[in-house]
Amino acid sequence: MDRLIRTAKICWNFFGNSASVTALADNAIRVRLNRRINCNPGSHAFLWVPAIRWAESHPFTLVSSNPSEFVIRVYDGFTRDLYKAARSSPGRALRCSVDGPYGQVPNFRRFEKVILVAGGSGASFTFSIALDLIDKLDTTVKSIDFIWAVRQQDNLSWYSQELKRLQSHPSVNMFIYVTRQSDIPSISALSPQDLSEKSPIETTGAPIKFSISDSEARDIEKGGPSDFKPDDKYSPYRIYSGRPDINSIMAASVATVANESPDDRVIVGVCGPIPMTSSTSEAISKIAREDILSITQYTEEFEW
Repeated sequence: MDRLIRTAKICWNFFGNSASVTALADNAIRVRLNRRINCNPGSHAFLWVPAIRWAESHPFTLVSSNPSEFVIRVYDGFTRDLYKAARSSPGRALRCSVDGPYGQVPNFRRFEKVILVAGGSGASFTFSIALDLIDKLDTTVKSIDFIWAVRQQDNLSWYSQELKRLQSHPSVNMFIYVTRQSDIPSISALSPQDLSEKSPIETTGAPIKFSISDSEARDIEKGGPSDFKPDDKYSPYRIYSGRPDINSIMAASVATVANESPDDRVIVGVCGPIPMTSSTSEAISKIAREDILSITQYTEEFEW
C-alpha cells in the first residue's frame, strides 16, 4: 500500500511539472520546480528526474516552498549527472516529479530565541526555517542566531538571495565561517545591489570582497579559535576564517538569553555533517546540566 501511494503521488506530480536546473560554484546545483509543493519549513521531498535516472528518486531538503527550490551539493551518481546536464544545457527544463513533503519539524515560531547551525548545503534546512520566521507575523521569536560554516567562500553564492533577505532583518544575527581557504577571492555572484549598505564589503567598483575577521584561514580538521561575540555591534553579518567553536557559540548565545530574559524558550536547529551535529548536542547537554534554561534541540544529519 505504501508503494502504491507513493507511486500514485509521483505520477500525479509529474503532469505539468518541470525543473529548471542551474549549476552553481564549487559543485552545487539549484533546482526550481514550476509546481509548488505545499510544505512546512525544513521539510524534504524525493526528487525524480527520469531524463537523468529514470529508476531513482533521491531526498533533498527544500530551501523554499514558494517557489519550490532545492540547493543540492554534487557528489556522485544522480547529483553528478544532474550537474552535468545543467552545465551542458544552461536553462534547460527537465520533466520531473516529487514525492513529499516528509519530515516532522518542530514549530520554531513558538520559541523566543532561535539558534540555527548549519554546515555546507545543510543550510537549506536553516535558511528555510529562518526565512519562514521573518516572513510570518504569528511568531513569538525575538532573535535568531544564524551560524553557517562553508568550506570555500564561493559556497556563499549558493544562497545569495536568501543571504540578502536575512541580513537585512534586524532580528537576525549572522555569523559565517569559511573553513578551508587561505586566500579569500572575490565573489562575483553577488552584486552591490544584492547587499545592504551596512554589509561588510568593498563596493568601489572592484570585485566584491567580504571582510574576514582572521587573516589566516584554518583547515576544518585542524580547528581554530573563534571570536564569536554576540553583543558586538557588527554589521548584519561578518565572515570568520576557521572552524566555528560550537561550545563558545552555544554558551554565548544562551548566556545572553539567561541574563536578559531567563523565561524565554530556546530552540536549536542544526543540520550538517555528524561531527557538527555531535558537537552541538554535546554543547547543549552541558548547558542543560547547568540548568540555565529550557532548551529544545532538533537535529538533521547528512546520513540516513
